Formats: sequence, C-alpha cells, structure tokens
Amino acid sequence: MKYFSYIALLMLLFSECVVAQSQISITPIVPDELNLNSSLSNTLKQRLLQMATVNGFGSSSGDFILTANIIPLEKEVIPTVPTTVKVNLEVSVYAVGVAEQIIIDEFSFEVGAMAKNEAMAMGSAFRKINPRKPEVKAFMASVREKIEKYYIDRTPVLIAKAQQLADKGEFDQALAVLSTIPESVSEYMTVSEMMRSVHQQMIDKYALMSIQEAKNNMILKKYPEALDCLLYVDPMSNHAKEAKAMVNQIQQTIEANDRAAYEARIKAQEQKMEMAQRAQDNEVMLKKMQLEASYTAAEKVNKESSESLGDKVSSWLFGKLK
Repeated sequence: MKYFSYIALLMLLFSECVVAQSQISITPIVPDELNLNSSLSNTLKQRLLQMATVNGFGSSSGDFILTANIIPLEKEVIPTVPTTVKVNLEVSVYAVGVAEQIIIDEFSFEVGAMAKNEAMAMGSAFRKINPRKPEVKAFMASVREKIEKYYIDRTPVLIAKAQQLADKGEFDQALAVLSTIPESVSEYMTVSEMMRSVHQQMIDKYALMSIQEAKNNMILKKYPEALDCLLYVDPMSNHAKEAKAMVNQIQQTIEANDRAAYEARIKAQEQKMEMAQRAQDNEVMLKKMQLEASYTAAEKVNKESSESLGDKVSSWLFGKLK
C-alpha cells in the first residue's frame, strides 16, 4: 500500500509538471487609467483572467500582459420607475510585450446591458464577456502563436541571461527567466536540463546556509532553533543526508518535551527524504520531479514580478492610445 501511494504521488507530480511546462503565461491587468471602482475593476480582471486560463494560458508572466481599454459608445437613461440606465461599451483587449513595449495583438467587441444605475449596468456588461466565444478563442490562439514566435527568436538570449544570473548566485531569477520558454522551441531540452541544474544549485546553496546556521545554534545549545533550520533543508539537496544526521544528533540531546513538539515535522521530513531517495532509482521520474520543483520556484518569482507590471505598462499603453 505504501509503495502504491508513492507511485500515485509520482504520477501526480508528473502530470502537474507536464501542465507547468506546456503553459505559456500572460498576466491580466486592469489599468488605473480606466478609473473603475474596485467592483468593476475586479469583474473586468476576472474576465481577462478567464480569457487567459480558459484558453490554456498561465496567469503570471513577467513578459506579457493581457489588458483592456473601455470606450463608452452609448448611455441612455430610461425614465422608468425606478430609473433604468442602458450602456453600450466597446471593449478593446490588448496583448502587450512588456520588455519591448509593443502591442503584439488586439481584439475589439461590443457589450451592453441595462440596470438601475451606470455602475451596475457596466458590471452586467462586463459579465457578458465570454472567454469561450469562437472570436475570443481565435484571438487568444493568435496571441499564443505570436508569443511562441517571440520565445523561439529570443531563446538563445534568454538562456544567456539565465546563465549570467545563475553565475551571480541569483538562482530563483534564473529559473524565472527559463520557465517562460515553452516546450515548442527546439532548444527546450537544453532549457529543461539547465533548469534542473540551476534548481539543484539553489537548493544546495540554501541547504548549506541552513546547516551552517544550525551548527551555530548547536554551539550555543539552541537545539530547537537548530532543528528549525535543518527541517528547511530540501530533501532533494545533496546535503540532505548531512542535515538528517544532525537532526538525529539533536534528537538525542534535546529534552523529551521539545522532541515531541518536533516529532510530526521530523517524520514528514523523513517521508520526503524517503521519496527523494526512491526517485533516485528512476532517472526519468527524478528528472520530472526536479523540473516540477524548478517551475514551482520560478512561479513564485514570476508572480511577484507580474504584480508590479501595471504601473510600468499602463501609462505607456494609454499614452499610445490617446
């Protein structure tokens, strides 16, 4: 049963890894220049997010954004009781390359709705944006093709940039750069191998830092603090066995109540180490697990980067649209 659970978990990691590799990402952003209230902004952002995810895109990219401009075409106040407001809007959606500040594709359509006030009518109109409409799906397919071509043309440059970052010890940033390159490029095998190598360097670096901090705490007889450090060592690190030996040493030293407090975490770490050790016997599965871990680390950086894109792009874009 334990072996079956191990195999099932590895299959899950494999499937997640395939999804992570194959997705091209684009960040949905609603510009401040639209002057929408928070409710309308959130509604529009959700529709942009759905346009991305429903059509197979990831939603955190440091290179591309999906944004919109809203142009009121018609507003009519209908003298009913209570008053009804009718709005008709032109929605223009833009896929924008951040680095070059270029519009790589755009698509416009009209939506309209009626409600008891203008804000509610606009909200109803936004909710009519259908990410599954054939026209929207065709637009997002065109965006995908153009982004893929961008990466195909720039892959050697991105690999060189990632190597420079890795050489400076900025491993997470290097992974973020490499993770944007899709499987469709001919150099993808090189990219995936480089990601695995960079990720290994990163977790080994952090492991050594944790082990050294643990040793310092042990000298001061701060054993619980030392355990905290050691339990953060990645089980796939080349230094995991050293960390495990130190954990065993500390367990024999600390008081029984302290040992009990850490028992569950120690057991969970041991299970992760056991899984990592078993993966060593299956080279294909090991590579998949390492690559999945690389994408997970990169995703955190890409998400932080994508959250800062709005101010950089919206002022440029709306200045261009004036």
